[in-house]
Formats: sequence, C-alpha cells, structure tokens
Amino acid sequence: MRLAAGLGIALALGAAGGGWWLPAGVVLAGLLVWCLPRPEVPPRAAPLAEGARLVARLGVVPVFASACGTYLLPQYRVPVAVAVVLVVTVADASGLVLARYWRGWLLGIVLVGAAGVVALCLAIAPERGTGSGPGWTGLFAAAAVLFPLLAGRKPDRWLAGTVAAGLVVCAAALYQLGPVRLGLSGAPLRDLLAAVDGQAIEPLLAGVVVIAAVPAALGALTQARGTLPRPSGSVLCGLLAAVGAALLDPSRALLVAAALALAEVLVTSLLTLSARRRDARAVASAALAVTLLAWVPGPDLLIAVGVLAVGVLLVRPPARTRAA
Repeated sequence: MRLAAGLGIALALGAAGGGWWLPAGVVLAGLLVWCLPRPEVPPRAAPLAEGARLVARLGVVPVFASACGTYLLPQYRVPVAVAVVLVVTVADASGLVLARYWRGWLLGIVLVGAAGVVALCLAIAPERGTGSGPGWTGLFAAAAVLFPLLAGRKPDRWLAGTVAAGLVVCAAALYQLGPVRLGLSGAPLRDLLAAVDGQAIEPLLAGVVVIAAVPAALGALTQARGTLPRPSGSVLCGLLAAVGAALLDPSRALLVAAALALAEVLVTSLLTLSARRRDARAVASAALAVTLLAWVPGPDLLIAVGVLAVGVLLVRPPARTRAA
C-alpha cells in the first residue's frame, strides 16, 4: 500500500536520477530494509532515536497527500494536499483504525489498478525518445527516493511482495516512457495513460491513487504519533505534515522524506553500534544509509536536519523541577 501510494512521484524522481537503474534501486532499497538491525539504544539517546523515528514516519505523509492533489485536482494540489492531512489528522485523533478486512479490499483494488497500468504499457509499442539518463551511479539516487516508501516494513514476505510489485511497475513505466521522458514527468502515471491512449480512464486512476494514498497517510501519521497522547499528539503531527504539504512541492517532499528515513537508519545503526560493538547488520545499514544520503541535495538535507531537531523536542520528556 505504501509503495503504491507514492510510486507515481517516486517514479519521476527515480527516473530523473537513476535512468534505467530505477528497478535496481527498488532492490537496493529493499536490501537496506532487510539489513536494518534490531535497535539497541542507550537510555540517554532514546529521545534522539524516538525523534528520528517520528519524523521518518511523518515525512511520507506530505508525499501521500501531494499524490492525491497531483492526480485528483492538479490545479488545486496544495489545498487538496492540506485537506488530506487534515482528514487523516482528525481520523487519528478520533482513534480510527482500518480493519484488516477493509485493508485487504483496498490492497486488492490497488493491485488490480497497477496490473491494468502494466498491461496497457505492454500492450502498445512505445515511442523511443533520445537520451539514456545517467550512468550506473543513478542506482543510488533511485534507491534513495524509493527507500522511504519501503521503510517501516519488516523483512518478511510482505516486503518481498512490495519489492516485486515495485519492480514490475518501474520496468513497465521505463519500457513505455523511457528514462528521460519519465524523469521529466511530474505525474508519470497520468503520462503513461496518455502514451497508451488511455485518457478515458484517468478518473479511475485518480480514484485508485486516492484509495491508496489516504489510508497510507493515516497509517504513517499513526505510526509517527506513536506513544504521544491523543488528540494533542495527533494535532502536533498533523500540523507538521500540513506545513510540509503546503510548502513543499511533490519532488521536494519526497527528497525530504528520503533524507528523514535514511537519517533514522543512520541514527539507529550508530546508536546500536555504540551499545554493541559487533553488529554486521548495523555496519552494513549505516554504510548504505551514508551512501544514499550523499545523493540527496544539500538544501533537502538541511530541511531534514531541522525537522529532526523538532522531532527530538517533541518526544523529549519535560525536565523535572529539582526539589529545593
């Protein structure tokens, strides 16, 4: 669900940075999720780890909200994105949780929609454009922007299924549009339909995106809130997400989300290594996180650092007044 919700925007960024390496970027992002160690955080560093977890989960909410605005009403993208954040904030504050039955139906609808797009891409021969995109280093750029859509998953069959679905959709999109045309697109799934003369089903595509994005945004905001109490914790997280949805365009929102997710991996891995000197997974995940962070633009890294500081302040317990 999470990968499907943000894949439209991630495809554009991944292709712009990764060219034909976009499917391999899905695999590398999944490998990083698999390498994540079991966190062992010293008590004094708990606010840093919890703050990193909070902002990493919260960082994808503006991405999902922007996806709704981009595909539902592109001319009113910002108001729609802020409205989506408001809806999921109210839902989380009231304790709404989707039952497993409904999650199954929603996932089925998303998979059917993805299968339809892939079938259309393969049914019509593509028009080849010029240019092939960057070289093999594009693998790291693609993995960086796709990682936040996989972060938070446990290394199990669901992660494997999500990576497989991402591989199929990315490969079909690259086959139909090519890396340059895909990289220049702000709404690649809509452009895919235009390329295969499928504009008539654009409203259906918008509906599938909303069905995927709104529950994903709700789940991400609930995970971000964590142990913060309702409704105050929901309102605080919702305000931060609304600011991101209003001020960041979809591309910038995903890059900031990537920086936040990778920062959480780096913080958790380093804190785990400080507690346990020997942990191969912590070393591998820290090395991969640093490598992928190097491909995130500097301004987006600075925004991520500022958001991380806000997250630490939100989870830090209030100082106790010393007894006279």
